Formats: sequence, C-alpha cells, structure tokens
Amino acid sequence: MKWRVLVSAPYFIPIIEEWRPQLAAKGIELITADVNERLSEAELLQVITDIDGIICGDDRITRRVLESAPRLKVISKWGTGIDSIDSEAAAQRGIPVFRTPNAFSEPVADTVMGYVLTFARKLPWMDRDIRAGRWEKPPLVSLLECTLGVIGVGDCGKAVVRRANAFGMRVV
Repeated sequence: MKWRVLVSAPYFIPIIEEWRPQLAAKGIELITADVNERLSEAELLQVITDIDGIICGDDRITRRVLESAPRLKVISKWGTGIDSIDSEAAAQRGIPVFRTPNAFSEPVADTVMGYVLTFARKLPWMDRDIRAGRWEKPPLVSLLECTLGVIGVGDCGKAVVRRANAFGMRVV
C-alpha cells in the first residue's frame, strides 16, 4: 500500500528532496504544499481528503479538517508547539500527534541573546548615530555586569542559560 504524506512544514520543504527517495522506497509518497508560513483551514480542506499523514508547521488543523480526512493516521509537527492542532479532536479519531522537541531551541536562544546584546550595547541607536555622522558614547553595560532572569527552563530556556553563562552573566 502506498501512503500519502502531506508536507507543509516550511523548514522541511527546502530539503525534502534529500528524503524523497528513502521514503518512496518505503511506499511513502510525499505531497508538498505551496506554503509560506502555514496552511489555513480552507487550504487544508482542499488537499486533505486522501492524505494518510501530515508533517506540518503551524497549519490550522481544526476539527473540521480532521473530519474531512478519513485516511489520516498521524500528524507530526516540525517544531514543538502544537496549539494550532485540535489535539482533542485528533485523539477522538485515534490520530496521534507528534512533535519534534528541541527542533528550534538553538536558533531561538541565539535570537534571545541577540536581543540581550542589542539592548545592553544599544546597537541600533549607536548605528543610527554613526550613520548620521555623530559619535556618541552612550552609557553601556557589559553582559558580565548583568543578571538575566529566565522564566521557563525547557529546551529553549536551557539553551539561553548556556549562552548567558558563556557571557559570564548571573542567571536566575
């Protein structure tokens, strides 16, 4: 039997050709969605009727979508948050919902530290002044002088803590 899997995860689509031959050898046909960020309920309703599995991003997988997918057996989220999937409706239909813990923890932590550095070193304001021909010396702080409070120390929080420790910050 051939399995049809809809791929709508924006970060997987660019590398999907690496996986297509291996999955085809196992009888899995990959159907790629034309997606920018996420598929809406209406977009999913147009393609879901003959799909056995979904590898999704933040698609709006509602009860209505699930009810329109008689063959659907599994949903796998490329990422961690599954709040855009009606997990209760999926459970009622016996459709397991999986996620990929730690998929984006490192890039998220990089972004957090980028903002910490931006504000501690006032980079946008200094850039603006330099471009305007001004050389101002605003009061700045070194991250070594700072305390960072991290609320929620899951995968992303732990990655932020590792980076903050590397900068010598006090972390609470």
